[in-house]
Amino acid sequence: MARPLLLRRVRLAIGGVADVLLADGKIAAVGGYPPVDSASAEVLDLRGYLLLPSLAEPHVHLDKAFTAASIANPGGSLRGARDAWVAARPELSTASIAARAWTAATRYLAHGTTAIRAHVDVGKGIGLRALHAVLDVRADLAGVVDVEIVALASVPVTGRAGAANRALLRDALSAGADLAGGTPELDDDPGGAVDAIAAVAAGAAAGLDLHIDETIDPAAGTLPRLIAVAEAGFGYPITASHVISLGEQAPERRQAAARSLAGAGIGVVTLPQTSLVLQGHGLGSAAPRGLTAVRELLATGVALAAGGDNLQDLFNPMGRADPLEAAALLVVGAHLTPAEAFAAVTSAARDVMRLPAVTITPGAPADLVAIRAADLGAAIASGTPDRIVMRGGKVVARTQVSAELAVAPAPGNVPAWNVPRARTAGDGPASG
Repeated sequence: MARPLLLRRVRLAIGGVADVLLADGKIAAVGGYPPVDSASAEVLDLRGYLLLPSLAEPHVHLDKAFTAASIANPGGSLRGARDAWVAARPELSTASIAARAWTAATRYLAHGTTAIRAHVDVGKGIGLRALHAVLDVRADLAGVVDVEIVALASVPVTGRAGAANRALLRDALSAGADLAGGTPELDDDPGGAVDAIAAVAAGAAAGLDLHIDETIDPAAGTLPRLIAVAEAGFGYPITASHVISLGEQAPERRQAAARSLAGAGIGVVTLPQTSLVLQGHGLGSAAPRGLTAVRELLATGVALAAGGDNLQDLFNPMGRADPLEAAALLVVGAHLTPAEAFAAVTSAARDVMRLPAVTITPGAPADLVAIRAADLGAAIASGTPDRIVMRGGKVVARTQVSAELAVAPAPGNVPAWNVPRARTAGDGPASG
């Protein structure tokens, strides 16, 4: 049995400093010395660190990660990226996809992410190769990072023309994918595509996570069909990803849709960075931000999560595999508070993924991240990689950062946690 782990002098998001004991995979006590035998515990001094629930990534394309340099999208548009990706799929090997997916997933881990939902292409030109690659990565990371897989069906999925893609989707779910996904708006019959993917999912007793209305066109309308599927008694978890067009609709329509989503129990995932890259080409500074109806969804109690979507690929050349990046963009782009934005990459993301809640309270899972920061706002703003990640009460990743500055140490009235650890000219090497 693993020794308990005592986190000493760690800062809490609610304020104050405490000792936190982790034992048997859970938080055993917070505060003073607990009734368990802390003398046998391994001690980790976390002075200067903020203790938070571990992060969750509810929507990322691991199979596409790190392809920006090898697959061109000259126009930068969503359609251009889709066309270029489909054209490139036949040349992608299982091994190359697995290597890139593993690198992306472990970067997420280093940033404090212990749960990932990956959308993985299945269809013409790629078959189930990408799925098998990500299944291998999931097996490699078992017990450290939970990797949930959405089989992303190619279009068409309706009619006789869609029979092969529906069959591949069924095969993907049989092979180990957890949910059925797709992009209904690309089908000639978008509403029928929602129904077709839902039927395959129900046949496999699997949930749904669909790319819904990924456009700034307010006339896009697959969301009502998805809500209708839920209201008709689908019976398995449903997630609507993107839902961009809802943010462009009139206030009364946004509010009505939000109430319907809440009533149907459908979670929503917004993807701020990739949406900023792909939406509104040609509109200049008047381009919308590509976000869903964030405020209305929060007001009605919809589980609103945020994800990174694409990572340094032909859809989005940016991204650092850090959910706090998405949180920061929600503060800037959607005017959320840091606490609201953080919930989108922790509690709401875990809700969408149907994972147990993580809080800094006794009895909660000991899936945590300690970040060198004074408070939650500073953690999101700085995005510092200086983090210690714990899964099941064990340290599973550690990144330490030090800076060497040829200036005098910080004045005594500047809090030490607010500046880099520095050295002056002539000093020895900076310590970590």
